Amino acid sequence: MSEVWLEILRRQTANRSTAAAARELGVSPTTISLVLSGKYGASTDKIERRVMRIYGAGDGIDCPVLGRITPLKCVETWERAGRIGSRAGNPRTIRLYKACLKCDLRNN
Repeated sequence: MSEVWLEILRRQTANRSTAAAARELGVSPTTISLVLSGKYGASTDKIERRVMRIYGAGDGIDCPVLGRITPLKCVETWERAGRIGSRAGNPRTIRLYKACLKCDLRNN
């Protein structure tokens, strides 16, 4: 496998906390630390896919409802959609909820 994803992850954690990248990727900070140190015992395929989907484009993520957004905005929206669910009264929030449920980025 290509190590490009690992270099992208290193760059993402170089100037900010590991916890911030972990939150955006939907994994624990410990997982990120273990991956970066080469001590992660399991397969890194899932993490590699997420790194490339979230950071690989470089300038953001394409959201079907919001358009081009940052990884942080994506995770905040996904978490909010999970909390609110279908109870929302705002049509845009309901669209976001439905889009987040089907999103391959966060659900794989």
